[in-house]
Amino acid sequence: MSDLQSLKKKILREDKVEQILEAIECEHIRFSGGRVEAQLPERFYSSNKRSVQVKLKPSLSSSIRNKTDFKNGDIFGLISYIHHNKRGEDIQKDLHEAKKFICELFGWNEFLKGGNYKSKVDHLAPLKAILKGKNKRKEIKPNPILPETALNDYYLFDRPLPYTPWIKEGISYDTQVLYGVGFDLETHRIVIPLRNRFGQLVGAKGRIEKDDESTKKYMYLLRCNNRYEWFNFHYAHPYILVDKRVYIFEAEKSCMKAFTYGIYNTVAIGASEISDEQIQIIKQIGLDIEIVLCYDKGIPKDEIEDTARRFTGRKVSIMYDGNDLLKDKDAPIDRGLNVWNKLVEENVSEIEV
Repeated sequence: MSDLQSLKKKILREDKVEQILEAIECEHIRFSGGRVEAQLPERFYSSNKRSVQVKLKPSLSSSIRNKTDFKNGDIFGLISYIHHNKRGEDIQKDLHEAKKFICELFGWNEFLKGGNYKSKVDHLAPLKAILKGKNKRKEIKPNPILPETALNDYYLFDRPLPYTPWIKEGISYDTQVLYGVGFDLETHRIVIPLRNRFGQLVGAKGRIEKDDESTKKYMYLLRCNNRYEWFNFHYAHPYILVDKRVYIFEAEKSCMKAFTYGIYNTVAIGASEISDEQIQIIKQIGLDIEIVLCYDKGIPKDEIEDTARRFTGRKVSIMYDGNDLLKDKDAPIDRGLNVWNKLVEENVSEIEV
């Protein structure tokens, strides 16, 4: 225990708390009133930039807001919880590994194995450092959060305004209310609110009432950077984790139609192609999640396969209508639940990535 306390003193004396939080991939690290605060790594899907807190006192007591299984701990427990994914009694059992992580991070070998510990010499370390710099993940700057009242211009008495023809197509009234569908009188477009992965409003898109080759189908009424978002992610995420599968549609309507049919693990690109940032978000859901691309009828199979191969390191499949169950430019969900189920059962094939 005296050894651990000495290590804590060294961390404080040499001001290493910030570097430790960086090493375990925390974000938005800052000093505030005698403590260091940070946001949990992206894989925790937490938007709280002050959730991780380490007090700059000899105990280095630490806590994570809104995590009932980690309230009162220290810097070692924080490493075990966040970086080593330990929970409950396993956090205490991981104490040596957490200590080892810090010592190896800073080269403090005197705290390991009675001071006789010798770290392995990595002759490729300089090259790895260069490559790490080159391959550093591009920072995703989130879209600004908009107030919900920004949608009131498209609502009737500040309430969603479902579009009747969509109800006839298969997107129920209740589903449209849930997604906040409205209507813009100025442009005569159906309004689809856009939300980030936490369900916060970041934009709104207007869609023409009837498909017309001479008119742009979509336009932003409340502009945002779509490449950083997946439509429906905040609703779909828990169902994706349960089903171990995510269906990726091209357009937002498909997600709403699928929701009406009781299919909840779907997201939509909302653009002409999937961005690198969108791929990153999907891959962060987990290694055990199957990704199924469900593109509209008429998209060449080789193009869909090329997109699938961008999800490196994951199980990726494509849904391709080889039995001509769909018509024209139909989305896979457009012909109803029976056709969808048949596509799922007979027309989904895994792609080598």
